[in-house]
Amino acid sequence: MVIAADKGAEYCLEAGIRPDLVVGDMDSISAAASDELLRSGVPLIKYDPCKDRTDTQLALEEAYRQGARSVELVAATGDRFDHSLANVQLLYDARSRGVDVSILSPKSRIFLVDSRYAVSSMRGATVSLLPLTMEVEGLTLTGFRWTLKNALMKMGNPYGISNRVVSEEALIEVRSGVLVVELFFLAEHEGGDNG
Repeated sequence: MVIAADKGAEYCLEAGIRPDLVVGDMDSISAAASDELLRSGVPLIKYDPCKDRTDTQLALEEAYRQGARSVELVAATGDRFDHSLANVQLLYDARSRGVDVSILSPKSRIFLVDSRYAVSSMRGATVSLLPLTMEVEGLTLTGFRWTLKNALMKMGNPYGISNRVVSEEALIEVRSGVLVVELFFLAEHEGGDNG
């Protein structure tokens, strides 16, 4: 199911994709795209612009109502840092609901790890890990260029940037806390090795 948040519907139409549902305050979608959606019979749930939730949050909540157990957010890391950061925080809310939500960008997948995650068949890929909670305890990394065993990662000390997968299966393990992980699809990622 494709749920578009506001202007996301316009991006869908440009890509030749007809969304199943459009939600949001409709403050950024063009009149032409809005007319096309209405002609196509796409359901549209319009919210007042004076609201306490982002359009992406509204779209996710609709996905939860539809019974989604897994959601991929696309076009969620644009040129507005505040919205990008808010979307990462929505991953945390999704985890508390038991729904697997990740953010896809053209170069990477962003997701959360709070227990164990295996990176398979991605040898050479760059992986960055940052704490989303104040502390991440018992962090163990195996199969990476820079390994860790039972380490502590604290907010404000971003030493988990640009690690590299060096085996066919790498493992991220966390005893407590939550990590934001960005897994880059290409083996060569700009930015160098700072692990």
